[in-house]
Amino acid sequence: MTSALSQFIVASGEHAEEGGHAIVNELPFEPIWFGVIALAAFAALLLLLMTFRNTLALDPHAPEARSTSDVHGTRTS
Repeated sequence: MTSALSQFIVASGEHAEEGGHAIVNELPFEPIWFGVIALAAFAALLLLLMTFRNTLALDPHAPEARSTSDVHGTRTS
């Protein structure tokens, strides 16, 4: 005695072999390359982020002599 599910699995396997409606989504390249491309993209974004590191200190419009008390709003004069 076989179950209906096992009969369906066997029948669907035979149907796919006969040129039926088997859905096959082929990848454009090997799966490892998706990870390699993602890693390269994130590394490039990190490099772009690091190029702007400490650029506020080079701002030509910033006041020249700022003390830490002026920044925090506790002026003592």
